[in-house]
Amino acid sequence: MRRIALLMVGLLGLAAAQSSPPKDAAGQVKLTLTQFLVNVTQSGGKPVEERVASPSGVLPGATLEEEVSAQNVAGKALAGVTITLPLPPRTRYLGRVTSSGPRWRTQFTAPCGGRPLAYAETPLRCTETVNGQSVTRTVAPGEYTAVRWVVNEMRVGETLKFGYRVQMK
Repeated sequence: MRRIALLMVGLLGLAAAQSSPPKDAAGQVKLTLTQFLVNVTQSGGKPVEERVASPSGVLPGATLEEEVSAQNVAGKALAGVTITLPLPPRTRYLGRVTSSGPRWRTQFTAPCGGRPLAYAETPLRCTETVNGQSVTRTVAPGEYTAVRWVVNEMRVGETLKFGYRVQMK
């Protein structure tokens, strides 16, 4: 299954001294999306994964890995880079995400009461009105609709890779 993904990049600022974001963030960071079909076979009694890039077709139950490479092409260090990757249609989030680290935060969103939640680190919490009462619940990972990474700093020419896994419904 080949698809065109909506990738969004935002820059909260080009450097610590600059407070307003640039008008054209796309010219600052080059994004490349690759989708892999993940096949698991047995070898010597142990599971072995094979990743097939840009699969032409997938069946329900198949595991896909979405990977985005983000390259700083601005010619200077960038601060506050936000890379957003929606989950493909007819899939559910499985995990294996590039998790938060010292240089970036990993955040998700999901629907809650008919509206999307603000991006946040997991676990996501949704407060809804049910039978006239306010109820807060933990959002199941299978309900997530997008993931984003907020990068503190990207060095000149640096390429970072981020990804996650989903299962076809």
